[in-house]
Order: sequence, then structure tokens, then C-alpha cells
Amino acid sequence: MKRKELQEEREEWRRREYRRCILQAAERVIVRKGYGAMTMDDVAREAQFSKATLYHYYRSKAELPLEILGNFFEEIDQGVRKINRLRLSAGEKLKKGIHFYLRYNEEKENISRMLMVDRAFTEKMNIFVSDEKKITSEVDRRFITKMKTKRKDILISVSETLEEGIASGEFRQMDVGGAVTFLESLLQGYCHVRLWH
Repeated sequence: MKRKELQEEREEWRRREYRRCILQAAERVIVRKGYGAMTMDDVAREAQFSKATLYHYYRSKAELPLEILGNFFEEIDQGVRKINRLRLSAGEKLKKGIHFYLRYNEEKENISRMLMVDRAFTEKMNIFVSDEKKITSEVDRRFITKMKTKRKDILISVSETLEEGIASGEFRQMDVGGAVTFLESLLQGYCHVRLWH
């Protein structure tokens, strides 16, 4: 690799790490104070960055919950893909995938709780149920597109596992799309109901 390529690669890694640190700091502040009470000053202090550095990566507080949720989907996608690459039977991959999803949701329980309970956070999340044609913010529009793509990627990975099991004779013939929808609903329902107890 040439020196310039190495510098660009290091710079990209640094940007990703700064964003990751900021999001983790924002998660901790949200858990402590709630989204509504959180300020960019709080996040900068928690991340141990200057406010200028924080604003270089995120222009407003409104971008943070979207990024946190986006990161949530990204990490689930990466986990499912990693499991799918293992040399295991489809049944074992499916079990590992379910265990991974449940463990991950348990680790992120406080953020999941904030998604459902914090009024300001919930209002921001209304973009999920809004008519997409009525979304005026370009940030929100890009976010919705990204989340739909990420969710689709996750569901495709699960479909591939089921299809692999059908092809090997490990699973019976089934409506793969229906089975994936059922699994998604079951797991999400379980995780959400758990939070209310």
C-alpha cells in the first residue's frame, strides 16, 4: 500500500472510532438522564471530546437517536452474517442467531426501554409510522431508507439459513418469507414484552 492510501485508511478508522465513542457516550447519557434531558454538552463531556469535535460528527441532538438505532441494526446484521459464515448446520446457525439476538437485546435493554418509554425519544421515532411522503427532513428520509435496507439485509440472512436447511433436508419445506416474518415478530415481541415486566 502506498503511504497516501495508508493515511486515508487510518483517517477513516479514526472517524469510525470517534463516531462509535460518541454514540456509546450518548447511549450512557440517555440511560442516565433520558433523551429529552440529554444535551450535546452532556454527550461531549461523556465522550471526553470538545463540543466542536462532537458537532463535526453530529450536527444536532436529533441525529443521535437515529444513529444509535442505526448502529443497533448494523450490529445485529454483522452478528447474523458472522454466524452464517460458521461451518455449522442450518439448525445450529438458527439457534446461535436466536441466542445472539436475545443476548444483544438484553445488553441493549436500557436503550430499548428508552425507545419505548422516553417521550421525546418516542416522538422522534414517529418517523417510522409516518407517511414517508410527509417526511420533510432529509436526515429522517435517509435514516428510514437506511433502516429499511438494514432490516432487509438481516431478514435475507435469516432466509438464507432457512433455505440452506431446506436444501439439506434438515428443515421441511416451508414458506420462507412467512417463517422469517414469524421469527422476527416472535423475537421482537418477546424482547418488548420483557421490558414491561
